[in-house]
Amino acid sequence: MNKKAALITLLFLFVVGCANEHGIKVPIRPDLDKSLRVTQPIPTHIGLFIEPSLRQWTQEEWQTNMIVGKHHYIFSIGEPLAKSIEEITQKVFSKVTILNELPRHETIEKDKLDAVLTVQLMESRLELIVEDSVWRAIGKHDLSIQAAFLDKHFMKIFDEKLTVEGKHLDVIDFETEGGWWRTSGPKYGPAVEDSIEKITFQLAQKLLAAGKQAGNQ
Repeated sequence: MNKKAALITLLFLFVVGCANEHGIKVPIRPDLDKSLRVTQPIPTHIGLFIEPSLRQWTQEEWQTNMIVGKHHYIFSIGEPLAKSIEEITQKVFSKVTILNELPRHETIEKDKLDAVLTVQLMESRLELIVEDSVWRAIGKHDLSIQAAFLDKHFMKIFDEKLTVEGKHLDVIDFETEGGWWRTSGPKYGPAVEDSIEKITFQLAQKLLAAGKQAGNQ
């Protein structure tokens, strides 16, 4: 039985080592701010263009530490960020058309758009910290986007850079004595979720303030 247990342990460590070599895919599942769920949509039809580079954005990070071991993380940030932007836009406005390319006057006339929102990624910087003395990990995510909101005549209602810092504290579970940290690593995904939730809420507030102006142009 001891030999069998040892064999299973070696097999498990080998699988974990392979997973680390190819990268641990960090789950990112941001949530919509509760106040936006009950927002009364503005009766305006907008076109939403999110730059492809934002939608496809993925970051890889490496971490080597005495406590957590060696880890290779893959953060697929772009997809959940784009989906969150789409979700809040659909909460703010009564009708949203997703655009695959930058709009032209012909597009606005054809789709009968009242306004256009374009979004591009400006910065996405991760900081993965482990504090050995207290056995805790801190994830920080600096995120910024450029959001331009234009009326149907391509006049700017606003064009601003929105910036936030997401943060998450992960303390070791003493029952496992750090076992899960060494295999799957600290939970850094919530730091990214925090930044996405903050920046989409900022964007929603900007759109709520400016949205009525677009429909009255």
